[in-house]
Amino acid sequence: MIGDKMKTLVIVAHPDYHDSGTQGFLKRATEGLEEITWHYLPEQTEFNVAAEQQLLIEHDRIIFQFPMYWYSAPATLKKWEDEVLTRAFTFANEKGILKGKELGIVTTLGYPAKDFQAGATEGFSISEILVPYRALAHRAGMIFMTPLVVDQFDYMTPDQQTKLLIDYQQYLTAAFSFSFSVRQDWIIKQLKKMMNSNNQAQLQLVIDQLEQNKIDLNDLKDQIKMIRQAEEG
Repeated sequence: MIGDKMKTLVIVAHPDYHDSGTQGFLKRATEGLEEITWHYLPEQTEFNVAAEQQLLIEHDRIIFQFPMYWYSAPATLKKWEDEVLTRAFTFANEKGILKGKELGIVTTLGYPAKDFQAGATEGFSISEILVPYRALAHRAGMIFMTPLVVDQFDYMTPDQQTKLLIDYQQYLTAAFSFSFSVRQDWIIKQLKKMMNSNNQAQLQLVIDQLEQNKIDLNDLKDQIKMIRQAEEG
């Protein structure tokens, strides 16, 4: 990790970026978050390879964010990969500097996510479609994060959008594994940031309850472990 805090770089490729309600929503979701760099790749641009590589060097978590176009990312991201991710810079066995960093994928779908599985309309899972990015992470010595899939944003209810906002913020800033404990720690951290003289007592009650939930969960895990050990013994 660079410095005391994890730094996240969000690389956005979208042919209709300025008219995309989904990308606008996700961009607003990053407002107020610390150590987030939002990096839009304009169409038909010439990349400054040295500057792009420096951005990668300066960040710990790299996010490729794009709409799924014919089972792949838009051409702009592919062009960026071809020009920026040179062999000497990327390959882990050739002292590539991406080793140990995290690679995440945020992809948006116009169709329901349930259609992407064996036997369904699309016939293939999102994990299968994104195999090239897993291969890239493997070759570069990066940690590949479970992709965040956003399907049919325009049809989401306000409650679903709220959940997406939280999931997205956690994807950018929470420690990877995204376990229940990690997610709770993240929520507690956010609540503490929101505290002021007017809401401190109320928020502290919520935080105390979350902390107690963590303790109860750990106790339950210990009890289950003891039961299993007794059965095996």
